[in-house]
Amino acid sequence: MKWRLNYFYTGIIIILVLTGVNFGCATQKKSLLIPEEFGSGLVEIKDPRQFPYFRDDYDKNSLLLSIDHSLRYFAMSKSNKYGFRMKDFSHEKQKETLEYFRNGVVNCNNDAELNAFIAEHFRVFQAVGKRFYGQVHYTGYGTPIYQGSLTADSEFKYPLYKKPADFRKPYFKRKEIQENNLLKGNEIVYLKSKLDAYLIHVQGSAQIDLISGNKLYIGYAADSGHEYTSIGQQLILDGKIPEEELTLSELISYFDRHPGELDFYINKNDRFIFFEVVNHAVPHGCIGVPVTPMRSIATDKKLFPAGGLAFVVLESRKAKKTGWFTKKNVVEKLFFVSDQDTGSAIQTAARADIYFGIGERAMSDAGSLNTYGRLYYLLKR
Repeated sequence: MKWRLNYFYTGIIIILVLTGVNFGCATQKKSLLIPEEFGSGLVEIKDPRQFPYFRDDYDKNSLLLSIDHSLRYFAMSKSNKYGFRMKDFSHEKQKETLEYFRNGVVNCNNDAELNAFIAEHFRVFQAVGKRFYGQVHYTGYGTPIYQGSLTADSEFKYPLYKKPADFRKPYFKRKEIQENNLLKGNEIVYLKSKLDAYLIHVQGSAQIDLISGNKLYIGYAADSGHEYTSIGQQLILDGKIPEEELTLSELISYFDRHPGELDFYINKNDRFIFFEVVNHAVPHGCIGVPVTPMRSIATDKKLFPAGGLAFVVLESRKAKKTGWFTKKNVVEKLFFVSDQDTGSAIQTAARADIYFGIGERAMSDAGSLNTYGRLYYLLKR
């Protein structure tokens, strides 16, 4: 394994040189966060003076609920199937971590007590982030509610599809599927808007209010296996929306003003999502347990521990226009989360999505989050 680690770190140095990172002593301002183990997105912070201040900006009950969901996952699953292989993060150790932390949350009376409890009893690991400087790009996601029909008509004509009988990876690209009508006969439900159908591809789940009055819950089943391309990032690259102004509402507004461009941008994303009808109203993450608003995150499960206990630090510098930091003196939001989900766009140690909940308000708040920060994971000593 040692030669593989040496090869890996050599590769990191090459990447950093090619991306323009300066190694000069006079200009170096931050320490590089080099993963301690091959294939991990984490590095242990051993100096307590470099720990964040572990306060929590949200309610205790939602935190306890998310922890209980992760404990269910560890009770159901005996091994990590996602590819994360950092040796100290065994299922048994993570279960012990969650149980011990939960007890501390219940018994600590304030943030100062909780911070001291963590510093004494937990090891702290940080996500290496962008270019190994710890910067993580945070966005939000939620579960939208749309009107739909089980049959197509002049109003409802944009379908979501189940996996076809000939499904295998890689499947056809999005443009090939749509232009050649390759999924005919595999429709689950029809929506009013092509953009709405596409946004469900991005979110991965939805609640559909049927014209019959019934509700249909749709969940992710599979993807076509092609690379994900963000249409929001494409709009930024093409100069259509400034990066600092990109939100879900702005993206929707742009295509309302330029409907003729929708097909062009949607077809830039080769990845196509297949769905299935699920029997639970509360959305479940990729580890098979419910996700909790503001307490569940989606990350790359090859780099971070599924079900793990994490701590989010959100910086305000890119969130001021969205109303996230309304108090003049607030520069950060800090809160604990459980790592319970993943997503098509989350394939790096520098990305994380925060789950906001179900419905219009949740989707609006989720779509307004576009900021940077840091991400930490805890492990009991």
